[in-house]
Amino acid sequence: MTSLQAVDVDDLGRGTALFGCGGGGQVDHMLHALRTALGAAAVPVVPLDGALGSVVAVGLIGSTTVLEEKTPSGRELPDALAAVERWTGRRADAVVAAQIGGVTGPAAALTAGAAGLPLVDADLVGRATPRIDQLSLFVDPVPVTAAAVTSSGLRIVVDAPDPSDLETVWREAVSHSGGWAAFAIGPVDAATLADRAVVGSVSRALRAGRAAAGARDVGTLAAAVGGRLVAHGRVLDVQRGGDAVAFVHGSMALQDLGSGAVVRVEAGSEWVHCLVDGEPVAATPSCIVVVDARSLRPVATDRARVGDELAVLVLPGAPWWWADPRRTERVSPRAFGIDADPVPEVVA
Repeated sequence: MTSLQAVDVDDLGRGTALFGCGGGGQVDHMLHALRTALGAAAVPVVPLDGALGSVVAVGLIGSTTVLEEKTPSGRELPDALAAVERWTGRRADAVVAAQIGGVTGPAAALTAGAAGLPLVDADLVGRATPRIDQLSLFVDPVPVTAAAVTSSGLRIVVDAPDPSDLETVWREAVSHSGGWAAFAIGPVDAATLADRAVVGSVSRALRAGRAAAGARDVGTLAAAVGGRLVAHGRVLDVQRGGDAVAFVHGSMALQDLGSGAVVRVEAGSEWVHCLVDGEPVAATPSCIVVVDARSLRPVATDRARVGDELAVLVLPGAPWWWADPRRTERVSPRAFGIDADPVPEVVA
């Protein structure tokens, strides 16, 4: 693809919602903002290659629930981008989504359009993840400059040799200043980012969204988006609690209508581990997606209820994470507070 137009927005939203894996925030309000901003214009979408000099990664941090209640003004992300440019004295040549999953995917496109920059066809996760230090950019240490702009207008610039510092400083500040913030990281040399990014993410989200639009049931949805259907049934049990690693921890059990098997899906901020009759069948970095069996819309981890008729799908994770055990460890179930090993992917 070469550009993102208003006609593509709904497809992008369906795709980014799927790759939210139960987290990443509700996309509807950001899609409306993106559609309105684009009008008859378009955002160029470019590959991550040597033609780019420097790239800034943008995203959102904090409570996605608060984000739904206290929606962005539209200035937070462009202001965060401008802050890192001003602090470093370097201009960005393009914008990349920190993660394609959830609200950040369309938010990155909105930021690129507002700044008059192209959007890179890549991201730093390939799905959604709750913590800044889990971005692919930070698997190997790299010093960065980053800026966060809260919904109350507070600007926080951090020169960080360790990405955990970003997570600690921003998370603490955001919790006392509106509940969420926009952030920008960089500018990062495109050559550096090329080895640390999940490429093709925007195109993949669009393809998945277009395919999902034509699905009639959970079986055709799974096949259309290149995944596999693990279970389709009624929710028997839902448990939720707090967690110091993934901020929340939950568990949902449903009984498959066909086989009678009990399927349990463990969650942090996203769905991260799935078992069928006690046997692990999928885990991050694979994409576990729970959808409503009738509407086929993705279901967030905090919105599953006992009695709901849901389906569990598994989509392939980004190969980047599987290429090195150190990478896999960063997004394995234990990175989300679940004491379990990664589950090798099964080809649908």
